Amino acid sequence: MATVVAGGLVTGLALSACADIPQPSRPELTPYERPAVRSGDAGSFLTNYAESLDQALGEEPGALEPLQTGPLLERTRAEMLIAEQTGTTLGASSYTDVVAGGPMFGEYPMWFMAFATPEGEESDDVEAMLATRDSADADWKVAESVFVPAEAQPTILADQQGAVELAPDAHTEAAEAVVTQASEYLTTGDVPEGAPNFEEAGFKDFRDYVGELGAEDTGFSDVGVECAPYEDLPLEDYALATEGGGVSFAESRCTITVNVPESYFVDLGDEIEAVMTSDSEGDVITIDVAQPMLITTEGDTASVYSPGWYMLSSETSGGGGDDEAGSDEGGDDAAE
Repeated sequence: MATVVAGGLVTGLALSACADIPQPSRPELTPYERPAVRSGDAGSFLTNYAESLDQALGEEPGALEPLQTGPLLERTRAEMLIAEQTGTTLGASSYTDVVAGGPMFGEYPMWFMAFATPEGEESDDVEAMLATRDSADADWKVAESVFVPAEAQPTILADQQGAVELAPDAHTEAAEAVVTQASEYLTTGDVPEGAPNFEEAGFKDFRDYVGELGAEDTGFSDVGVECAPYEDLPLEDYALATEGGGVSFAESRCTITVNVPESYFVDLGDEIEAVMTSDSEGDVITIDVAQPMLITTEGDTASVYSPGWYMLSSETSGGGGDDEAGSDEGGDDAAE
């Protein structure tokens, strides 16, 4: 049985204190203000979180609920189902360094970002994550996580109390444009004019998968794709100022719809079977996937990084696929 680290999971033990980050001056705090994360809090949280997550990964997906929320919880649940179906064991890594920061809060909910370097990994990636806490009685939960190249980690500017300013409006506007452009690229395979090079930023694998589904030897026909920015959690509101602009998370959600001719028997593959939510047999298969990303801005330039796409769920139905998703004509060319 193989052992891997789940690509979409925020895992690990914080083995060192949070790294120092630049500290601009800030006026005295009012009695009702506090930073989301104080010195050492992020390291303690990651240590407890990773230990609990490692145990939860060996149980049922419901064991994740005290630890994760939002889009990350959906992805990890699906990863656990796929791992069980494919005979793969999910595990946790440790961290050698953690940099964390969040804005000032006068009340709950609170949130912060953390950037962590996995220990013992051959790659130069760092893990970026978003943690949220809804109330004083609630525990911190991880809502989003992506692995990005180390050079993509921005410099966040914390003050002496550990607080980081919110990102400027210019970053928020640029990030909203990027996730919209990313959704367009994932739908059509064409990079919109003026958009980042999504093919080199971790998005091309999804288009390759769509192309494979549309190949003549699969038995699938009329492959359709529709993608849109994820909206269940307002990720655009969780944005921090950086030395040159801002940083925030985003995510695109896509639905793939394929028709299966009645004369074909099609092997759906372990991944699709693992996340199947319907028991019925039909000639239309829909697959829901997620493509998380980290967006940074430096002046007028926006950059985007993604670890890839994640299968969330699938189902079969009796028909109507042509009306539910736009047809991706020429499946063999979809990955270009």
